Amino acid sequence: MRFPININKSVLYWICQISFWTFVGFFTLLTYFIQSQTLTTYTVIAKIFTMICLFGVSHFYRYIIIKRNWLKLLFPKLFPRIILATLLIAIITTPFNIISSYIFNIETFKINTTDIVNNIITLYIFYFFWTFGYFFYHYVSNYNRNLKWEAMINEFELNQLKSQLNPHFIFNALNTVKALVDEDPKKAKSSINQLSNILRNSLMMDKKKVIPFAEEMEIVKDYLALEGTRYEERLHVEYAIDDSALCYKVPPMMLQTIVENGIKHGISRLKNGGTISINTEVEGEFLKLKIRNSGKYDPKPNRKEGYGLKSTRQRLDLLYHQKASFNINNDGEEGVLTEIVLPKWDESEISVSR
Repeated sequence: MRFPININKSVLYWICQISFWTFVGFFTLLTYFIQSQTLTTYTVIAKIFTMICLFGVSHFYRYIIIKRNWLKLLFPKLFPRIILATLLIAIITTPFNIISSYIFNIETFKINTTDIVNNIITLYIFYFFWTFGYFFYHYVSNYNRNLKWEAMINEFELNQLKSQLNPHFIFNALNTVKALVDEDPKKAKSSINQLSNILRNSLMMDKKKVIPFAEEMEIVKDYLALEGTRYEERLHVEYAIDDSALCYKVPPMMLQTIVENGIKHGISRLKNGGTISINTEVEGEFLKLKIRNSGKYDPKPNRKEGYGLKSTRQRLDLLYHQKASFNINNDGEEGVLTEIVLPKWDESEISVSR
């Protein structure tokens, strides 16, 4: 099941809220009219006042659901909480109905135990349907998101393997190692280990949504060391890594993809080579990555964005739900700057859509 319209979740929530309680208001007015055959202005105002109160309580109920992380609970633990919470909400909101009846029908106002019990039962039914709809939406939303993640991660893995197993890449890497076997056997062995690490991580990356930034940096360093052996003095690498950034978590192979993109489309095309630098900053709860490389970013209006950049944007959107950002622009006349901002990974907040 998929939602056909791509709409902001906050806007969708308010549309559903207003629609549900408006329907409840019309339903209760229609029921009252059928039973009494009369419908006064005071009655309408009283029902509107009651619906506004019920609307406010349901919004507070939603806050409790999110605050208590009920969206993460399995059904056996969730169901009793829903039953008790809905009953409590029905009991708490009953006075609003009584108050509105008293204010707008002072002369004919009467109250008895039967009316109170009936009112609690009615409100319980309304809030139970509201709760069912709220959790059902999140179940479907998260189910669709997991399907999208699995499909995209499989596609990314295949394309990543195509990139790393590209005959041209393997040919150059093996030729580099071959040349080193006689000249520098120790360095040749190191290059083989680096290539092995890159390929192994490509095969394993689909098993995790995120990995520690420290692990990602190890992959990048292996890749740049291997490319450094190939380009020699044409490739210069600079690091400015904040120690506090190492504990953050990032999508696997994300940084390596950006670095590879910078070398392939930038430095490799320059006669004298160039520099690639990786800089990290931690500001509050956000990790800022800045990758600079020599070259020029020249996207063609009629040409689709390369897979590396496209997949990075998609993964960030799926994992962080618009809390992360990705930008790539020219940095002066001879450089390209890629900036990625990631929030601190929190499974309870990021993986559950609200």
